[in-house]
Amino acid sequence: MKKIAVFILLFFQLVKLYAQTPHLSGKVEVVMATGQITCDFVLSNIPNLAKDYQIVLNKGFNIKAIKDSANQTLKYSGFYGGAMRGEGLTYVPLYKDSTLVNPGKLHITYTGAFPIYTDTLNFIDFKGLIAFNGKTVRAADQSKWYPIIYDIKNDKLIEQMTFDIQVTVKDAKMIFVNGDLPKPGPIAKFKSNIPIAPMLFAGDYNAQKTNGALFLNTQMNDKQLNVFEQNIAEMKAYYYKVLKIPYNTKNVFIEHAPVEKFNKGRSWGFVAFPTIAFAGIKLGDMIDEEHSKLKDSTNYPFIAHEIGHYYFGNVIQPNSTLFWFFLESTAEYLSVKAAEEKFGKAFGTKYFQDRGKQLKDFIAKPLNAIKEMNEISGTYRYTYGPFLLRGLEQMIGEQRMFKFLNTCLSTENELTNYDFFKRNALKSGITQKEWDAYEKEFILSENAASLIK
Repeated sequence: MKKIAVFILLFFQLVKLYAQTPHLSGKVEVVMATGQITCDFVLSNIPNLAKDYQIVLNKGFNIKAIKDSANQTLKYSGFYGGAMRGEGLTYVPLYKDSTLVNPGKLHITYTGAFPIYTDTLNFIDFKGLIAFNGKTVRAADQSKWYPIIYDIKNDKLIEQMTFDIQVTVKDAKMIFVNGDLPKPGPIAKFKSNIPIAPMLFAGDYNAQKTNGALFLNTQMNDKQLNVFEQNIAEMKAYYYKVLKIPYNTKNVFIEHAPVEKFNKGRSWGFVAFPTIAFAGIKLGDMIDEEHSKLKDSTNYPFIAHEIGHYYFGNVIQPNSTLFWFFLESTAEYLSVKAAEEKFGKAFGTKYFQDRGKQLKDFIAKPLNAIKEMNEISGTYRYTYGPFLLRGLEQMIGEQRMFKFLNTCLSTENELTNYDFFKRNALKSGITQKEWDAYEKEFILSENAASLIK
C-alpha cells in the first residue's frame, strides 16, 4: 500500500508539472531557396499567469492572426511600437483592450523571410540568429522561432515545452528538431513528451550515430567518432564526480557553417540542450588518430564548456540580473576544472595567467551592482566571471567550491540574482565572515584578475 501511495503521489506531482508546461502543435514550412519560414502553431497548456505574461516571437516574423481556444480572432498589442525582449518582439493578447487573463490556448500564425548567407556574410553570428547559409537552416530557442511565453513576475522565458509538429523543408535531405531523432526530408513529424527547447536544424547533411551520441553534418570516420566520444564520456564522468548530479543524457553534436567571417583558428559553439552546435571547425580535425586523443589541449575545455551547460543552462535555467554569470561564467569555470583534471593544475594556472593579460585594462562593475542582465558583457561573462569563481575557490578550497555549485544546482524556481549567489554560498556552508572577505576582495574589486594566484 505504501508503494501504491508513493506512486500515486509521484503521478500527481508529474501531472502538476506537465500541466504547467506549454505544448506546441501544428506545422512549419521552410523554403531554403528564399529563407522564408511560415508557422501555423497552437500553443496550449499555457501556465496560469493571470495577466503577467507576454508572447515573444523573433522580430523578423509578421503575425497573421492570434486566435483563442474558440478560434476567435483576438486583438493584441505589440504590432505598433512594440517592445523587444532579447531577439523577439513582445505581444499581448487582449480582451476589451485589457490583457486576456490566462488564455490557456492560443492559435498563432505568422511568416517571415531571413537572409541567405553565402558569399556575403554578416558581421556577427550567434545563437539568437535564424541562420540560412545555402546548405542548412539553423533556428535555436534563443532566436524565438516558435512562440515563447515570458513569465513577467518570475522574469523567466518559458522556452522548454512538449511538442508535436510537422516540419516541411523543401530541398532538405535531413530535418532535425531537438528532442526527437533526425529524419529524412522534405516532410517529417517530430514529437517530444518531455519539455525541451525545440531547436530546428535542416538541410543537406548526413547523420552519424554512436553508442553515446548523434552527429549531424559531420564527416568523421569511425576512429574519430570513437575518440571524440571517449573525451565526452570522460568530461561527463568528471562533472558527475564533483557536482554529484548524474549526466545520463545523450548529446547531439552539430557542425554548421557560420554566417560571419571567421579568422583562421577561430571557432564557436552553443548549446540547445542536449544539442551542442559548433561553427568554424570540423570536429574530425580535432582528433589525433595516431595517439587517440585531441590534437590541441585547448579543445578540451572548449568542448567541456558546452558539455557543462547541461548543469548551468539545463539543470538550472538562469534568469534575472545574473543570467549571463550563471549561464556562461559557471560553464567556463567548470571547463577549466575539467581540463585541470585531465592535464594537471598547471593548465588552470596558465589559463588564468593568459586571460589575466587580456583583462589588463578591464574595469568590472561589481556583481552586486548589476541591475540589467546585459550589463554583463561578453568579456565579463566568458573571461572575467571565471576569475570571480576562481577567487571563491581560492578562498574556500576546491571541495567546498563544488558543494556551493551543487547547492546552486539544487535550488529550484528562484531568481538568479546577487541574492541568489550570496544565499546559496551561505547555505552551502560558507560563513558570513568568509563571504564578507570574498565580497570585499573580489566582488568589489574593479579588476580581480591580478588577485588570482
